[in-house]
Amino acid sequence: MALSGCADGISTVNDGSSDLEATDNENMPQRPQVEDPPNAAYIPTHRAGMVHISAVEAGDYAVSPMISYPHRFWLVTGTEVEEVVPEAPGVHLMFAIWDSDSQKVLPVDAGAQIRVSKDGELVDQRAPWPMISQTMGFHFGDNIQLTADGTYTVEVGLNPLGVRKTGGFKRRFEDSAKATFEFEYNDDVRRQLINGIQYLDEKQWGQRGALDPMMQNHSGGDEHGEGMPGSSMPFPALPVADSYPGRDLGTPQSGGATFVLRYVENSRFVDNGGYLIVSPRTPHNRIPLPDMALSVFRDSEKMLELTQTIDDEIGLHYGAALDIASEDEVQLTVETPPQVARHAGYETAFLNMDPISINESA
Repeated sequence: MALSGCADGISTVNDGSSDLEATDNENMPQRPQVEDPPNAAYIPTHRAGMVHISAVEAGDYAVSPMISYPHRFWLVTGTEVEEVVPEAPGVHLMFAIWDSDSQKVLPVDAGAQIRVSKDGELVDQRAPWPMISQTMGFHFGDNIQLTADGTYTVEVGLNPLGVRKTGGFKRRFEDSAKATFEFEYNDDVRRQLINGIQYLDEKQWGQRGALDPMMQNHSGGDEHGEGMPGSSMPFPALPVADSYPGRDLGTPQSGGATFVLRYVENSRFVDNGGYLIVSPRTPHNRIPLPDMALSVFRDSEKMLELTQTIDDEIGLHYGAALDIASEDEVQLTVETPPQVARHAGYETAFLNMDPISINESA
């Protein structure tokens, strides 16, 4: 296991309170929160300490597990946000799933289930939340209560991916799979996690922006910094806008998110005609925003709904077969914002999104 917690590009301060004795509720560190954050991605108060566990294979999937201390996160239902506050000692258990062939994280809900056991006795079982984090991107996670030190075994069950798949992902991820890994929970691990917390300069708290992904400035990544320290896991950054195929329909923003819009004629994505690509992402780290409901309107009438799709080249996007002439005036409407849980810095963003006029954005 390898500890990570660098504060790339962000000033940090040490308030001297990172020892185990400086925490409340039996070793759950109490971190300050930004008061009245903007309705956008913002700089949080600190960067979490984290332990990476070696990736394991599970059928078509690779699973990269991680643990941190229990901490707050926010659930999203429609446009309503609910804060989850840890109430017991333990860990924040996380993992990402990815394709080891293409080195692409699979940022969609895989219907994951976890079983946590110790010495053969079941400790916890649940469906972890799909989440987004500024430093980790898309992953699954939840706070798990642990009352005793020792070695814990985690079984992760993954369902077939229930989204449209194109390119090299076509006819893959269609079977259920299971992965198993272990982690230690003791004073040494707790000390690593708590001492790994890095506090940011208070002047930066709440400013619009985002922490750099944790792999930045580490060896092992490509020129975009893709690759986690202490792990072979790639970071789930979407491609840059200029790399997308088709006619450029603009890269507008709505609700704090960036939308890459492209129209491809005679594309590989459909049998005949044109194809509309909509790729929503966070504005700073290009983290994909999954589980949205997007529709196209023409003259105030709904034409069609876009389909959430994963592709081995352009990643997560929403697409539809559509014929668009250059003079057409169509509008993209976000009927449901991203239905994923959020770590600090994202809980107020990507919720209320105004319609996008596609032609005006081009």
